[in-house]
Amino acid sequence: MAATLAGAAGARGNRCRPADRRRVHGLADLRRRAGHWGAAERLIAGQPLYDVNAPANEPYAFWYPPIIAQVLAPFTLVLPPLAFTILWTAALVVCLWALADRNVFVALALIAFLPVALELRVRNVHLVVAVLVVLAIRRSWAFWIPAAALKIAPAIGPIYLLAAGRRREALLTAGAGFAVLFLSVVISPAAWVDFLRIVSDRAGSDTAGLPGVPYLARLAAGSLVAVLAGRRGGRVGEIGVVIAIMVANPTLWPNSFSLLLAVVPLARAWYRERGLAAAPG
Repeated sequence: MAATLAGAAGARGNRCRPADRRRVHGLADLRRRAGHWGAAERLIAGQPLYDVNAPANEPYAFWYPPIIAQVLAPFTLVLPPLAFTILWTAALVVCLWALADRNVFVALALIAFLPVALELRVRNVHLVVAVLVVLAIRRSWAFWIPAAALKIAPAIGPIYLLAAGRRREALLTAGAGFAVLFLSVVISPAAWVDFLRIVSDRAGSDTAGLPGVPYLARLAAGSLVAVLAGRRGGRVGEIGVVIAIMVANPTLWPNSFSLLLAVVPLARAWYRERGLAAAPG
């Protein structure tokens, strides 16, 4: 009798285990640290910032310039990882809303674009970069600097500005960017050595870029598109520089294409302007 009861209890336990596993998995996923937060923790602990032996498609790995880890490092002393994950996820949702021209329904529709859904799932930086690029185009040259600190590709911003005849802004962007870069290298020179080695070794791999296309070739192509966008000018040129940054992005994983959401507010503004121009006086 006791054996029968034990077996029944075990059967009930087994029936509950899949749901339990899903709940545990969901909680573990929420607690999983974004790559940049884990890198900041390693930096503050005096450990190597990069795992040069990790595969290029390692989930939640850190393949970004060291600057973001340097900025986040002090916060790891006071903020629990789970709190950062929640705050970062909320920030990504706000970025999505901003890129949707602050329209909730457009934001929900954009989630149907697979790269956006993946980006929200893995909690990467592309939506943040997209917002910074839009602000750099619409508001101030200064936003090119944090965008380039998160990803290399927006560093072609000064090329776009120079081609557009905005020489002063191009020089200010380049000068401030080099100042930030110099300070970052002084703080963590070894991290920059590892980062440059990783970029040169892996940016053109099958899992990180286009098969058979070295990253330097894509960077050159993106720079050329940035020149053409700057020469074209107007809203078309603004959309063109977003495409240039996408071409020059070191990694082309599926979620990376969420960066193209920067086109949405620019295209909507262009559409509104054309509509007003076509409207009878």
